[in-house]
Amino acid sequence: MGIAHVLCAMNKLRLTPRLILFLVLFVLLLAVALMPAMKAESPSDREPAFRHLPEHPDRLQARLRQEDFSILSWEKAGGGIMGAKKLTLGFHRDGRMIEVKWKKAPRGGDGWNNSPRRELGAWAVQKLFLEPDEYVVPPTAALCIPLEVYRRADEDAKANLPGADCAFGVFSAWLQDVRPPRRLWDRGRFSRNALYARQVAHLNLLTYLINHHDGRKANFLVSSRADDERIFSIDNGLSFSWSFHNFFIRHWNSLRVPALPADTVAMLRSISDEDFERLAVLAQFERAPDGVYRPVAPGRNLDPQKGSRLEGATLQIGLTQGEIEDLKK
Repeated sequence: MGIAHVLCAMNKLRLTPRLILFLVLFVLLLAVALMPAMKAESPSDREPAFRHLPEHPDRLQARLRQEDFSILSWEKAGGGIMGAKKLTLGFHRDGRMIEVKWKKAPRGGDGWNNSPRRELGAWAVQKLFLEPDEYVVPPTAALCIPLEVYRRADEDAKANLPGADCAFGVFSAWLQDVRPPRRLWDRGRFSRNALYARQVAHLNLLTYLINHHDGRKANFLVSSRADDERIFSIDNGLSFSWSFHNFFIRHWNSLRVPALPADTVAMLRSISDEDFERLAVLAQFERAPDGVYRPVAPGRNLDPQKGSRLEGATLQIGLTQGEIEDLKK
């Protein structure tokens, strides 16, 4: 029944203006009482599985990889030696502001402990056996930021790829509600806390598979919430058969946990040869006339023996054939 019908019925009943006002107010109050509560979203309001990210991890990774943005602010990130920055990005499509960690790659696009392809490899390998709500690597994307955009964070920025007018590097999502671990591996806690056991087993399984060789506590984060046991590996540059590492600390390249979740093991067994081969080309870029390397669909593997491949105006990154074979073993 529309408003006109309501007013017509009131006229027929010869209701007084005061009674009409009372009835209108009563209907409005009843509607408000029955309306579901609405409030602005905060990290604690989000679905618990994705509380540490501004949106679903796969959607966020696609956003970082594909969408245009401006750099709104920047600051140094952590105490590492590779020049990581914390950037706040403003995305043109919807106005969202999202914080990320950014590492500019060395000249040529790959180097020790600063390797976009290895960071992207860790993100991709976890997807072979973990669901999005249990990812242990934050959304990660390699890209080449046009210098006119990047100079908001580095006014003296120079290109690091041949013939380029962009800065190539890797983004990873800046996690929320996390802190450095006091004690990452706790055997007693593993035996009495099933949720912690599952989370640390997933972390350890990934670090074992990718041969992670940087066991410093600063490379891992845990949830700061008492009701959450999430664990994240936030720096995976020293992975995939990388021999240069700190020999004086214990790393996570071996299995420390005494058991693995049965459903996760089943997922590992379901990985196909095609899944492994897709790791060979994780991202591909073509240099446009304006000098910016832009993402394109992955093509044929330009050189299975190399992880970072430059051929003409094409940049292709992924795992080497040897790294893939090691992963299969």
